[in-house]
Amino acid sequence: MGKGSAIFRLAKAVLPGSLVIVLLVLTSLYSYLLFHSIVELFSIIVAAGIFMIAWNARGYLNNNYLLFVGIASIFVAILDLMHTLAYQGMGVFNGQTADLSTQLWIAGRYLQSISLLIAPFFLGRHLRIQIQIFTYTILTSLLFGSIFYWHVFPAAFLTGIGLTPFKITSEYVISFFFLISIFLLLQKREEFDPGILRLLVISIGFTIGSELAFTTYISVYGPSNMVGHILRLIAFYFLYKAIIETGLVQPYALLLRNLRRSEDELREKAAALQTRNEELDAFAHTVAHDLKNPLTVIISAADIILHNIGLPKEELKEFAEEVKDTAYDMNDIVTSLLLLSEVRKVEAPVELMDMDRIVAKVLDRLHYKIEESHAQISLPPSWPEVMGYAPWIGEVWINYISNALKYGGQPPRIELGASIQIDNSVRFWVRDEGPGLTSEAQARLFVPFTQLKQIRTEGHGLGLSIVRRIIEKLGGRVGLESGPGKGSLFFFTLPGPPAEKSRSNNLVELAQDEPVI
Repeated sequence: MGKGSAIFRLAKAVLPGSLVIVLLVLTSLYSYLLFHSIVELFSIIVAAGIFMIAWNARGYLNNNYLLFVGIASIFVAILDLMHTLAYQGMGVFNGQTADLSTQLWIAGRYLQSISLLIAPFFLGRHLRIQIQIFTYTILTSLLFGSIFYWHVFPAAFLTGIGLTPFKITSEYVISFFFLISIFLLLQKREEFDPGILRLLVISIGFTIGSELAFTTYISVYGPSNMVGHILRLIAFYFLYKAIIETGLVQPYALLLRNLRRSEDELREKAAALQTRNEELDAFAHTVAHDLKNPLTVIISAADIILHNIGLPKEELKEFAEEVKDTAYDMNDIVTSLLLLSEVRKVEAPVELMDMDRIVAKVLDRLHYKIEESHAQISLPPSWPEVMGYAPWIGEVWINYISNALKYGGQPPRIELGASIQIDNSVRFWVRDEGPGLTSEAQARLFVPFTQLKQIRTEGHGLGLSIVRRIIEKLGGRVGLESGPGKGSLFFFTLPGPPAEKSRSNNLVELAQDEPVI
C-alpha cells in the first residue's frame, strides 16, 4: 500500500507537467512560432511576477537576494519580450533576420546570469534600490542601442551558416556564470529555506541545460532549439514554484524568513534574559536575607552594649564574640559575591597546576574546622597533573571540603581523590559518609542562590553555584553521586595537560580507583 501510494503521488506530480510538454511539442508541429511564444511568454510572466512580489514586499523584505533578483528580472523580461517579438517569422520588425532575436537572447541571458552571480553578495548587505534600477536602466539601454542603433553587438546567427563562434562561446560563458551562482547560493544556504533553495538550484540547473542545448542548433526551428526551450520552460516552472507560489502561499518561508528567524532569536534571548532575571531576583533575595540577619545581630549587640555599659566583663566578651562571628559571616558573603563577579568577568590564565600545593593550602586554611569537628581526611599519595587556575581551584576545594565537614557525619570521615579519564581529563572528588541526598535535592544543588534547607542549617547558597561557574569556565564539569544513607561524592573535572607540558610519563599510576556510591 505504501509503495502504491508513493507511485500515485509521483504520477500526480509528474503527469500534469508531462502532458503540458507533450501538448507543447504537438503545438510546435502546428506552429513553431506559437510554441516559442507560449514558452517565452510564460518565462516573461514569471519574471514579471517575481518583480511584483519583491517590489511590493520591499518595505519589510530583509532578503536582499530576492529583492535584487526581482528588480533584475523585470529588465530581463523586457529583453526577453523583445526577443520574442523579434523571432524570425513574427514580422514585427522590418527586415528582421534570425540574428536579431539571437542577439537579444544573448543580451538577456548575460543580464540574467550576471544578476544571479551578483545577487548572493547582497545577502546580509544593504541594497540601494535606486542605484540598482538606474544601473540596470543604463545597461539595458546600452544593450538595445548596441543592437538596434549602433549595430555594434556581435553577430550571433548567420543565415545559411548557423550559430557564430561568439554565440556559442557566450552560451558556455553564461552557463559557467549560472554554475558559479549555484555554488554561491549553496555557500549561503543558511539564509534560505531548504525547500526554496532546492527549487532555485534545480531551476538554475535546468537553465544551464537549456543554454547548452542552444549551442547546437542550425535552424531557429530545429529540434535542439525546441529542446532548449522545453528545458527553459521547466526551469521557469521551478522558479515559479520557488518564489511566486511560495511567496503567496508560505510568505514566512520566503519573504519573512529572516523576520521569523529574528523573532526566534529574540525569543531565545528573552528566555535567557528571563533566566538571568530570575537569578538576579534570587541573588537579591539571598543577599538581603543573609545580610539582614547579621546586621540585626550587630545592631542589637551594639544597642545592648550602649545601654548596658556596666555589664560584667564576661557578658561583654560574649557580645563581642557574637559580633565578631557575625562580621566573619558577612565577610564570607561579600567574598563569595566578589568571587562570583570575578568568575563571570575575568578570563583566568589556564596553566599547569601543582595540586599537592593547592590542597595543602586549603587544608591549612580549614585547619581550625578540621580540628573542631575531629574530621578524618584521607589523601592520595600524589595528584595527577592538570590544567586550571590555582586561586579558583583552591576555592572549589574549600567549598567541597567545607560542605563535607558540615554534613559528612559525626565525626566526618572524608576521602579526597582523583582519576584520569579516557579523554585525558582528570576527575577530582570529595567523598563523605553523611546522610546523602535525594535525587530532588541533587537536581537543585548547583542552581545559583539555592539553599536546600532540608540539609543545610547555615550558608548562603552561593558556594556550589560558584563552583559550577568556575569549573565550566575552565572547561570542566561538576557533579554529584549520592543517595539517602549512602553518603555523597562531589566531583569536578579539569582538562589534563598537553603531552609537551606533562612532567610525568605515566600519569595513570597517580590515579586512584574511584569509590562507588
